[in-house]
Amino acid sequence: MRLLARCLLALLLLNLAACSTMQPVNLENTLQTSNARGVDYGSLVEVRMLDGSRASFRVTEIGPAGIGGKPGFYRYEDMRSLKVENPHANRGETALTWILGIIGVAAFVALVANSDSVSVCSPGPCPEN
Repeated sequence: MRLLARCLLALLLLNLAACSTMQPVNLENTLQTSNARGVDYGSLVEVRMLDGSRASFRVTEIGPAGIGGKPGFYRYEDMRSLKVENPHANRGETALTWILGIIGVAAFVALVANSDSVSVCSPGPCPEN
């Protein structure tokens, strides 16, 4: 039973970590089209610059040369990498689904584990063991 509980906990932690993944943006394509695919106003982005500095912020400015937010404006040509929070992930529904699924599996396992004490007799009195 302890092993099952640990496995369920590991699945829950894996799911919660997967919900917050950042998706990389193709900077070469961005430089050619002047448009960072998947980056919109309000998106959470993580920028890594060529000089090694990093910044994480919500986008408040988008232009053909780069993106900007509270810490400043960052040019695409000065970026080493750009990652954006997965815009299609609906954390609330996904997490709720996983939590309810884990509770359901745990309830089923508990029912099966205790099933040896259940007996069904019909149509008469049950024999006693």
